[in-house]
Amino acid sequence: MAHDTYELPSIYTRQPPEQNFVDSEDEEEEIIINNDGRGGMMVPPSSSVLPSRHTSYKELHTEDNRLAWLLLGTAFFTLIMTVIPVVADLPNISPWFTGDALWRFFDPLITLPLNLFVITRADTMTSGRSNYWGALSEASVTWLLWTVGAGMYCQFHGVHTAAALFKHPIQDFNIAHPELVAQYPVLQEMYLNMQTTWEHYIAHYLYAGGAMIMSWVQLFAFRNQVHGPLPIVTKVVWCIGSIIYGLLLAGVAIEFPHGLIVGLVYTIVIGFICIAMMIFNRKNLPRGGLLTMGRRMVIQFYLGACVLGLIVIIIWIGKYGLLNRKAAGIAV
Repeated sequence: MAHDTYELPSIYTRQPPEQNFVDSEDEEEEIIINNDGRGGMMVPPSSSVLPSRHTSYKELHTEDNRLAWLLLGTAFFTLIMTVIPVVADLPNISPWFTGDALWRFFDPLITLPLNLFVITRADTMTSGRSNYWGALSEASVTWLLWTVGAGMYCQFHGVHTAAALFKHPIQDFNIAHPELVAQYPVLQEMYLNMQTTWEHYIAHYLYAGGAMIMSWVQLFAFRNQVHGPLPIVTKVVWCIGSIIYGLLLAGVAIEFPHGLIVGLVYTIVIGFICIAMMIFNRKNLPRGGLLTMGRRMVIQFYLGACVLGLIVIIIWIGKYGLLNRKAAGIAV
């Protein structure tokens, strides 16, 4: 080969493939570099096993914090919407329209969306199994079960509000005309049918049952989800929410007819179910994360609430027996 035609080997002259480097963690989440020699970019598949550095250290903590605030907000507003018309004497709009009925009208408009937002934070809703129950996906089964609870909650909350609203004119009439009540006992029967049968038994337990079903579906949806380790602020918010929900469980048990027996059984059974869900589905955590602060965030939220609710119920039974608040003479 002539010296004037000599060329360097291609290893020294070949241009390296164009590389596209990211400038921030935000871009790193959306772009990965294709190193197959062609250069360019491609979007990572949604089924990627290993999350990006950004997802691991920033987004997961953000999602856990949002979930903690949602659990707190749901428990807080459910407690407020339930307790205020019971313990407070709200002014009536008219003799036919009581203030507590107006307050109750807004209950599902506030608490139901909050329960909905909690269920949407579950990984199951976006990455669950496709054929979980026949042709239904895991997300579809979760939505189906949740809507059953939500439907019961709204339907019988309306029945409860209507019974509480319509009983008052009859009650006022009976108080004003005792001679007519003695002559026509059906007037008192009408009042008791609305107050005892529909408000205190059917509506109370079925709308509370709808709320319980929604909480059970949350346990189902988050059964495989591991959170944290949680930052301090998130832990505090999460703990406060669990405490409030525990007070709600105890308050409902103390208020409802025969509620103390139901509450006693409910808190024990659901508490043991929560423990079993962690012990028998450990997700590579010691004791399934039972003794951690929020690694099984939703399951531990309800477990802590059941423990607190059980303690309050036992204290009440120790002082007043199995009498609810009205039977114990605390409420009129």
